[in-house]
Amino acid sequence: MAFVRKAVKENRVPPEFEDLSTPEDVVKLAKKKGISTSPLNVSELSMELGIIVRFEPMPDDDSGTLFKEKKTGQWVMIVNSLHHPHRQRFTIAHEIAHRIRHAANQDEFNDKAFFRNGDSNWMETEANNFAATILMPKEDFTKAVDSGKTKIEEIAAHFQVSSMAVRIRAKALGFDGHGL
Repeated sequence: MAFVRKAVKENRVPPEFEDLSTPEDVVKLAKKKGISTSPLNVSELSMELGIIVRFEPMPDDDSGTLFKEKKTGQWVMIVNSLHHPHRQRFTIAHEIAHRIRHAANQDEFNDKAFFRNGDSNWMETEANNFAATILMPKEDFTKAVDSGKTKIEEIAAHFQVSSMAVRIRAKALGFDGHGL
């Protein structure tokens, strides 16, 4: 008897997150579960997704890591406790993206400083974009700018992210001028 194997997609979403394949789906889940989305409470979201978050000192170039414990199968995220809280928020969102988008492919992600490393692979780029989108959704970003927040620092404070994250998100959304 012959068995036919189904082809495995290269970027399979883990079965438990099939309904969360986009950043917009993640924001909808947060709203549904009563998690603050303005700004997004990434710690509560991590808990909702079954990820244990720990803050520990790490080398400055290390932003965070996400791994699946071999014995328990529990996903654990370690965030660099020495980084600014806004950078930590982006790291948490980035690791959430790895858990949702890439955990079917591997059990460990070690991430260096985001946005600064020009030799990022496709998973890092996707995780950065996913993180930026859940932290600064297009509609909310546009509302912030329309309400008079046109300086990078104002928008960064509003979303509790770094100025660099705002610059990159603004560019991705087609904003320019006024420091954007």
